[in-house]
Amino acid sequence: MALVMRRASFSTAGWQAVIVPLGVALILGAAAVILWRELRPPARLQPARTRLVAVVAEPVAAGGGRLGPFRLAGALALKSSDAGFGGLSGLAAQPDGRLLAVTDAGQWLRLRPVVTAGRLAGVTAAEMGAIAAPMTAGGHEKVDVDTEAIAFKPDGRTLVSFEQSHRIMMFAGIGPPERPLQTVYRTAAIDWPPNGGGEALAVLPDGRWLWISEAARAPGGGHRALYLDRDGRTHAVVIPGIKGFAPTDAAALPDGRVLLLHRLYNGVGNEAAITLVTLAGGRPPVARLLARWGADRPWPVDNMEGMALAMEAGKPILYLVSDDNFSPLQRTLLLRLEIIAALDAPSSGDGR
Repeated sequence: MALVMRRASFSTAGWQAVIVPLGVALILGAAAVILWRELRPPARLQPARTRLVAVVAEPVAAGGGRLGPFRLAGALALKSSDAGFGGLSGLAAQPDGRLLAVTDAGQWLRLRPVVTAGRLAGVTAAEMGAIAAPMTAGGHEKVDVDTEAIAFKPDGRTLVSFEQSHRIMMFAGIGPPERPLQTVYRTAAIDWPPNGGGEALAVLPDGRWLWISEAARAPGGGHRALYLDRDGRTHAVVIPGIKGFAPTDAAALPDGRVLLLHRLYNGVGNEAAITLVTLAGGRPPVARLLARWGADRPWPVDNMEGMALAMEAGKPILYLVSDDNFSPLQRTLLLRLEIIAALDAPSSGDGR
């Protein structure tokens, strides 16, 4: 019996001598992979080509102009025969008044809204091109180019959010993402769902970023997000949501608060909503419903995914766009919203 016990003891020690170094090697290997993801330069880039696009803008009838602090000032259904048109998932407003969108297929679309007597009447000067994003050896795959949001930094650079391979790319200039400068990975986003990653991105006036996951949920139902301060430090935060909805885009207000667009899209019915998010220093973010529509509520709605805050004649204007998923059963809607009341004013937000 003593001999058997000695053999068992030797066997256990032998396994420990193998397992411990192996575990250390696995941890070091995982750390090396994470560092490589964080620090690697952009891969081979797709040449950027700009092309003019003919876009037809058809007015969309809408009943009831006001919801909460917003008034609907025109709605259009956009159509184009260009094979790359559609799938608009993120939207930003350039200082010159043009709108810049990014698509699920790694394209950008820029156009100028035409406003007549205060209402959205059409679009002009539409052009498209390819986002200069990393690509695989065999060409672009969905995982490489699934762009979901675009935002401009105060220092004159452009940020684009990608999901599936969760990352933010930084580009030179305020405009089409054609000249990449840096690819930023955040390890805190590594476990976000592949098709539910960084759907909303906002850059605050002081340069901070807020990057919100579409489908990564926190205990209690809020949406997981990353808040990047001016020193480049990442803080995990939870953004309150709306039951059944997913956040799809964000726009920062001049006072540092954030407007957040939400959508409920299940293939049967559509709804959309806008909340006001306050990032209180040192305290959890809070959100307040401003408007909700769809079903029997009055504004046009589809798979609403893009939102931009523009300044027109010194007044803040919101533009919303929908993602048609490149499907003939859906529409690319462009809505223009005027902010006609204080965002802090009490309101039901549902147009009733």
